[in-house]
Amino acid sequence: DALKALTVTELKHPELLYLLQQTGDEVLNFQHAIKYYSQCKQLIEFGGDHSFNGFERAFSSIVDFLKIRY
Repeated sequence: DALKALTVTELKHPELLYLLQQTGDEVLNFQHAIKYYSQCKQLIEFGGDHSFNGFERAFSSIVDFLKIRY
């Protein structure tokens, strides 16, 4: 019940969020995440796990999203 009380039903600024999700995530249901974050930028990869295997492949996309210059 305490955890449910913390649930955010509507994301106020979905444009500020970037979902990085792998379908093999053993902790989070990727289908629920895709639906919940449907208004957000998303990077969905087949396989993987909760640690997001191959994170380095997403690095340039993350940098672009955050508008970081390096």
